[in-house]
Amino acid sequence: MAALLQNDPKERGLRPDGDQHDAAPQLPGPDKQGLTWHEIWHSPTFWIMICIFSLAGASVHGVVLHISSIFTDRAVSAGRAAVVTSLVGGAVLLGRVGSGVLLDRIFAPRVAMLFYGGAALGIALLCAGMSGNIGFAAAFLVGLGMGAEVETMGYMMSRYFGLRAFGTAYAHAFAAFMISGAAGVELMGAGYDRFHSYAVPLTGFCGAMILVLILLTRLGPYGYGTASQTTIPPLRPAEVPGEA
Repeated sequence: MAALLQNDPKERGLRPDGDQHDAAPQLPGPDKQGLTWHEIWHSPTFWIMICIFSLAGASVHGVVLHISSIFTDRAVSAGRAAVVTSLVGGAVLLGRVGSGVLLDRIFAPRVAMLFYGGAALGIALLCAGMSGNIGFAAAFLVGLGMGAEVETMGYMMSRYFGLRAFGTAYAHAFAAFMISGAAGVELMGAGYDRFHSYAVPLTGFCGAMILVLILLTRLGPYGYGTASQTTIPPLRPAEVPGEA
């Protein structure tokens, strides 16, 4: 793979597209590429995002990994429950692709609100005891939310904090997402054992997703990656013979 990939046009004897000069534009220095990890760690925005990903991760994991049991507990046949599980798997794939397409065009918190709002609605419908076609649609909505989370996480980390310490910041966010996801699965099972019904843990996760939607409204504009913040100098027009 290393033999097939290059990072710079110069490695192929080329220049950046549109460059008409011997010297290529200078890339931004490290101080312009993003915040340091120390600055990110002390940023309120970072902790808001950690709360968003943790609450959403616990909710969607708890529901998706118990989805078959949720339906069989409502006297749905094992075959139909298996269909629901397959439907959720397809929704996760669609959520990944769909959220990626939208992130290129729409402000990331709004994309997250769209998918997480759908997941909150799906959990609410499951909490209300839906098990027929409406229940299938509810499970599909939760799967979409699960598929969109990882994509929005990485995109938002890069846009709010830049690339200088992106790896460290994303690693902490993803770890919080996975740990909370495992905790959500445990809470769902413990709730069922305690109350002999999935209604109580589903209610809690629905409330958690509503809190996620509220927290998303607290995120301001991007800090990095917008056209107004690029520091690469514009290319000068080519010299035309005869002009002064």
